[in-house]
Amino acid sequence: MNYRTRTVAVATGCVAVIALVVLYGIDNWNVHAGARPPAVLNRLQLVSGQPAAPKIGFVDDAGNKLNLSDFRGRYVLVNLWATWCGPCINELPELARLQQALPKDRFVVAPVDVLERLDAGSLHNFLQMHSADRLPVYIDSDRQTQQGFIANELPLTVLIDGNGREIARAVGGQHWADPASIAWMKSISSPPPK
Repeated sequence: MNYRTRTVAVATGCVAVIALVVLYGIDNWNVHAGARPPAVLNRLQLVSGQPAAPKIGFVDDAGNKLNLSDFRGRYVLVNLWATWCGPCINELPELARLQQALPKDRFVVAPVDVLERLDAGSLHNFLQMHSADRLPVYIDSDRQTQQGFIANELPLTVLIDGNGREIARAVGGQHWADPASIAWMKSISSPPPK
């Protein structure tokens, strides 16, 4: 191989390596581009295009109106549930353990009771009875949350990033407190490296 051919081959190889590094770096910079949920979250599907989350609102246990935008800057796992929904009840303790394992300044679990008219005290007692009393009580008092997310089945869980974009959703119960689930949620909500 002559000098010129070798120089072109080395230069081509360097360009290929740089291209891979740039592409790999971009993929890691945008965690949603290649960050697939772990197998244990088999129903959680990434949402194509990452649309803006709907402008929804719900009330807390004190009757204060909250909007999804109040959580801006943090990842939010909105879980639509009801007391009569078996799979919803089964995953409530998992959601409580997930919230306990994640930094509250970067990740919020927001379980929103829908399709019923229970007061906050009754819901708190219900959560306590099901080992999920560390979760906040949020109520979809005007069905805005259910309609905004087009919730035709429960539980419906929607993952929203810190910029208010929907990145994934799951219909049906999941193992939210599995170590792989917790590790994945921590990784996607971690600040990008500097």
